[in-house]
Amino acid sequence: MTNSTHEEPKQIKRLRVARRSMMYVVRSLLLIILAAILCIGAFLTAERYSNLYILTSEGMALRAECVFADGARNDLEEYFTLTFLGSDPAMSDATYANYTITDYTYDLTIEKISVLPWAMSATVTATERVTLKGNINADQLGEDQNPADFPLPEWTPKRYKIKFINVNSRWYISELTLVEENPDSSNLGTPDPNESPIPAATPTPKPTDAP
Repeated sequence: MTNSTHEEPKQIKRLRVARRSMMYVVRSLLLIILAAILCIGAFLTAERYSNLYILTSEGMALRAECVFADGARNDLEEYFTLTFLGSDPAMSDATYANYTITDYTYDLTIEKISVLPWAMSATVTATERVTLKGNINADQLGEDQNPADFPLPEWTPKRYKIKFINVNSRWYISELTLVEENPDSSNLGTPDPNESPIPAATPTPKPTDAP
């Protein structure tokens, strides 16, 4: 009777120790899984930041070249959905059609990139500035007209909200919303280089159309 009474508390104590050990193991596993999820999420977010930064910079620069120079319009399909290109007023902009651009400086300041690791859409806020040099084409002048009378139109700086969609694991610009014209350059944001690295972009197949 006495031995049985002593053995029972020992068994209870062992059960308590086993339960505590199990809880410790489960808690540790949960923490490890949570840390792994956070690391994967951070990696995917950084990767998306990188791709969006590159595609925004290259795509917007190529779009501008198609307006004031003989840009490669077929290459726009690498950056924009076909639906967007079909309705983009820049594709029919003839402001510089009668001018020859001799030099230009393109500057796109990316201020903000908003994207989640699991999202199929993203938003980029950026300000575009272009400095152009050139002259009106000689065949556009009359006998008594001077090229100085037809100065090259200035490019209007604009801040855009750029919407991306993910099609077949590739980002494409699907919408361009004008936020502001002639924004104050002193208020332009600068993306964190740690959040927006700029590695080389990986080419992928073109989409047949936007969803």
